[in-house]
Amino acid sequence: MTYKYITQEVIDSGGRNITSPEMFAEARLYNIEAVKNYSKRHRTHAVFNIWMVLQFILLIYKTYTLMMNTHNEQLAKGTTTPGWRIALAIVAFLVYAGLIFYFVYVKCCHERFVVLLISLPVLALSIGFIGIAAMNFCMSWYYDVVEEELSKELGYPSFPRLLITTVNSDADSVTNLTFDSIREKANRDHPHDGTFL
Repeated sequence: MTYKYITQEVIDSGGRNITSPEMFAEARLYNIEAVKNYSKRHRTHAVFNIWMVLQFILLIYKTYTLMMNTHNEQLAKGTTTPGWRIALAIVAFLVYAGLIFYFVYVKCCHERFVVLLISLPVLALSIGFIGIAAMNFCMSWYYDVVEEELSKELGYPSFPRLLITTVNSDADSVTNLTFDSIREKANRDHPHDGTFL
């Protein structure tokens, strides 16, 4: 959305002194959009992070049930799982967890192809876990699309709300207000003999 009176400098200053109804309407509209954009960005981060944590719980559960089913089948046949397969599964899980933690949380890399690539060690546990790699790709794509869309909005990334003032003075921002400008407004709005101020 484009604004006539609201700029990034005004947003960085934290406030705006309103001198016309158009400026007030625009500042109010910006504040409404800022809340919507912040909520959308926060929701996207929450969904992405919940999936990243949930997939580890899902992986541990599925691996446990897979190993128990394999173990029960092998007991019925009189065979055992080779130790190298169990070691490979443990190493693959630890490598996967380490790569996800390092790239996604330490390096803040949410590029979908990178996340897909670092999701490949999970396939060493079972080819059935390809769904987790695909879901990681989809979640990273969703995250990137929302971030790209919101990065074009004014106030990105924190989307702060503006403090709107309507002081009738020459000051055009809160930082430019002085005691003298406030005194002039008080004298203009409430004439008196000057003993109070």
